[in-house]
Amino acid sequence: MILINPKYQISNRKVFPMRSKDVFKSKYLKSEDVVTPITATISCCEVEEVGQGAEKKDKPVLHLENGVAPIVLNRTNFEALEDAFGDSDDWAGHKIRVKTEKVTFQGKRVDGIRIHPIKPSPTTAPEKSDEVAA
Repeated sequence: MILINPKYQISNRKVFPMRSKDVFKSKYLKSEDVVTPITATISCCEVEEVGQGAEKKDKPVLHLENGVAPIVLNRTNFEALEDAFGDSDDWAGHKIRVKTEKVTFQGKRVDGIRIHPIKPSPTTAPEKSDEVAA
């Protein structure tokens, strides 16, 4: 039998189920955070140290406007942005759609973040008039 010091006993204690994602919050957007697709505007892309201890590496991080958590970019997402918008210095102000899709990671099918650039539709040139300017 384990005796508990009454000083440490809590009456009317409510126990709530917890998950690690609730206790150990990440400052970066994770696939489980993207319940529905998110449309966001790019603020900038910077290289940051990501990870802890021996796992710490410099990685590109995409910062978004309006309080959307930054996204650590993998090669697939980086190249999608690069193909659509050019060099990372030119990405600010462009819109993207962030979704989760099934991807293969370390041999397993998991939900992963996929970034889909939203290219602005080309503006239509004004129709030429048959009128002659005076």
